[in-house]
Formats: sequence, structure tokens, C-alpha cells
Amino acid sequence: MSDYVAAMFRRRPNDGWFRAGRYDVTTTDILCALAIGSMFVYGFSAESWSKLVFSSVLVRESYEFWRIVTWPIATPPEIFPLLGVFFFWVFGQMLESLFGRGRFLAWVLAVTILPAVISTTLGALDTSLDMASTDFGLSTLFLGGIWVYAATYPGVRWFEVIPLWAVAAVFTVLNLLQYSGVGATGQVIFLLLGVGLSLVAGRSLGLATGWPIPHLPLDGQSRPKKVKPPRSSKPKRSGRSSSGSTVIDGPWTTAPAPPPPSMARPGPSPSDQVELDSLLDKIGANGMDGLTSAEKQRLNELSKRLRNS
Repeated sequence: MSDYVAAMFRRRPNDGWFRAGRYDVTTTDILCALAIGSMFVYGFSAESWSKLVFSSVLVRESYEFWRIVTWPIATPPEIFPLLGVFFFWVFGQMLESLFGRGRFLAWVLAVTILPAVISTTLGALDTSLDMASTDFGLSTLFLGGIWVYAATYPGVRWFEVIPLWAVAAVFTVLNLLQYSGVGATGQVIFLLLGVGLSLVAGRSLGLATGWPIPHLPLDGQSRPKKVKPPRSSKPKRSGRSSSGSTVIDGPWTTAPAPPPPSMARPGPSPSDQVELDSLLDKIGANGMDGLTSAEKQRLNELSKRLRNS
């Protein structure tokens, strides 16, 4: 169990946006650093900190549109929000390694912006669905990430005991009970939107394939491009030329030009697919940390090759 815990909290060698010393700074690192920084903003001015929190009323009536983007990093200086930042840092690295740098950023933006925009629109239609200022912080992204990971590897168990989807379900139900108990309908809708959109966005970007989740074909694999076959040039028949002389076929006759090679990329070889299936079976049985570092590197290589095919 100690090896399992140590592997879970180990930093992943993900591709970063820039380097700080020896470390590649990733999207997960940036979000957690901003969340920690918001705690210091709270200490200097709670009023300034409150401008980071999402409020559908203030977005709609005061045109404070930045709240649609800044709400995940609004973290009060308390122990449980701090633990939420820490666990997001741990789990976000695993999710970012599966998505890749660009797709993980796209997933974060989708889960951040879309629920806020939809909640603001619903509040305009019915004020009972409006949402007051609530510091969700990174906990909503963390919860959505657990659902995406569970939908990608349905057989993974938390500490090799509890199915990960059950852990995500317990966290979701506890949050829903907390909000519904105080009559915060807007918060309930926002949380459900966050979970649902995280799964849809995750599936659209290539993960969460273990469950039948509706999605948009953003990975470019659902509709392969049709390559038009080149027109074959007709060979000249032997006969008479315009001048009346006889044209005789021979080695001097111009042969038809060969068709240009197809621009379509070759698909993955059967051996690659078998190897990938073997690694996925191992993950389903023992979790991501059941793989060696070489196997994880090989998994990333095969995943990129299949996505780019």
C-alpha cells in the first residue's frame, strides 16, 4: 500500500508550457499556483478576492464577465479548500498525461466556461435558478476529472478497493445534498452541469471511452476524409498521326503517368493495437500506477500514434 500511495503522489513528467528551473510548468501547476495566490489576495483584501468568485447575477447585470473564467482559482484560506488544491494537483497530473497538454487545456476551459455561461442564461429565464457567489474553487474540476478518469478506465479501484466511479458518485451526492439542503438550486444545477459537461468534453477530446457518453467528434477520427482516386490517363492507340504517317508502339512511346500516392496516413498496425489493448487491460486490473515507467511511456506513444492516424 505504501508503494501505491507513493506512486499516486509522484510528479508526472508531463510536457509543460515553459520551464522553471528543472521543471516543466503544466496547466495543472499554473491553476494550483493561482489558487494558492488567491489565498494571499484574500488576506490583503477579501473584497478584491470576492471579485474572482462566480455569480450569475453579477455577470448578467453588472457585466463582470471575467467571473466566468476566474471562479476555479478563487480559494479561501481554509484547510479543506487547500486540500482540494493539493488533490487537484495530484490527480490533474494524471489526467493531463492522458489528455496531452493542449487537450487538457481545452477540457479545463470547457468545464470552466460552459457551466458558467449556461447558468447565467438560465438565471435570466428564471430568477429562482440564479446563483449567488459561491467559491467552488478547483473542487468542481477535480470532481469532473474523477468522473472522466472513471469513464476512461471503469475497472480502476481507489486504493485497489473501491471503484473510482463509486468515489466520484459519493463526492457528487454529498455536494448535492449540501446545496439542496440550503435551497441553493443554482448551485445544484451548476454542479450537475459541471459533471455532465466534463464527461462530454472528455469524451469529445478522446477520453471517457468506457461508457456510452454523447460527444462531438473533435478528435478527427469519426469522419475520415475521402481521397478521390486520380484520373487514369488513356494510352495513345497505335494508328495514324495527323500528318498521315503510321505511329508504331515501342519503347519510345510515352507511358501513362503513375497515379500520385495517396495522402492518407497509414493506419496503426495490428501489433500496435494488440500492445495497446494489453496495456489498457493491465490498467483496468491494477490502475495507472500498475504500469512501469517504460510501459507508461509506451502507452503515451501508442495513444498519440492512434490519435494521429
